[in-house]
Amino acid sequence: MGRQNATDAAVRHIERTTSRRFPVAPTALVAGPRIRLETGDLDQPYFGASIDKVLIATLIAQLGDEGVLTPETPIGELLPSNDIEHLPAAPHVDSARDITVDHLLSHTSGLPDVCDPPRGEQSECSLAMLEQHPERPWTSESMLQQARGMRPIAAPGARFHYSDTGYLLLTRIIEEAAGVAFAQRLRSHIVEPAGMQTAAEWVGASAERLAELAPALAPFWFTKPHQELSQAFASKLTWQSGLGGAASAHGLLAFQRALHAGDLCSREWVDHMSRPRNRKLGGLHYGAGMATLKFEGFMPLLRGLPRPVGGLGILATHMFYYPAHDTHVILNFHSFKRMNASFSTHIRLARLIKAHG
Repeated sequence: MGRQNATDAAVRHIERTTSRRFPVAPTALVAGPRIRLETGDLDQPYFGASIDKVLIATLIAQLGDEGVLTPETPIGELLPSNDIEHLPAAPHVDSARDITVDHLLSHTSGLPDVCDPPRGEQSECSLAMLEQHPERPWTSESMLQQARGMRPIAAPGARFHYSDTGYLLLTRIIEEAAGVAFAQRLRSHIVEPAGMQTAAEWVGASAERLAELAPALAPFWFTKPHQELSQAFASKLTWQSGLGGAASAHGLLAFQRALHAGDLCSREWVDHMSRPRNRKLGGLHYGAGMATLKFEGFMPLLRGLPRPVGGLGILATHMFYYPAHDTHVILNFHSFKRMNASFSTHIRLARLIKAHG
């Protein structure tokens, strides 16, 4: 099958991936020198979920390039004690001294995840509670307080454990080092330089402006098909709550292009963030700010497919870059319950990129 026929077939496949439970088609954008695939409204704002970790890591990389920190810098040199003293710590661990920036970036800090607490632990900002009370306001500080009283996972550096807690601490490091709110730093150092036009409207939006923006937000569901959350959650998507924010497929493409061109931080930091270190599950491996997809880890028959780097969100949102093909893949499947469908589509796109990219 030729390149255009294969691309058209992939578009038809994506446009058919809807269901009664989630009656909205995914958005998909593939952009490279030999392939261009577009389906859905690529300028519509949507909640990218943990895709924001790549942006957070990039802001940390910029501070590294400025000489403010290194991967080995202890967090006690960057944060006030009130951000650290309540953190769960293994025996003989001094969090201020023993947890480093790199531990936070690579999910090896030993801290539990306040958004996905270990069995037997409670958190008011867990996914289940966010779904139950989507209107409740949050900040990075209030979310971090949910870690108080939890058990540590391990000593720093001893074990990989995916943790939103670590990235909440990174947002606080950015604020302390830059002397401005996270949203302001994000706007001036990523959103505006990269040309993320849709995200620029949402970053730090006032209540009045948010009322104008929210109706355009793409629908999304966590786990309950009957509970569409976009309007109830919109107030937390201005990049000020600790829960990330809204952006568009075109905006995320602009960010990735700027990042991998070396326009946002040094290539040394990009390499550091993207180098895979720990496997989360299947073919999903994490570095220090980015994930790598090794498709053969999901199914041996997929051996030989190219390995993209980027970000993955719990709402089946993908933002990945294929370095060998200089090609970007941006997907939004709108719900955690559509994660398998999103990976099925991404595998199809990886085959397309391998064959024709």
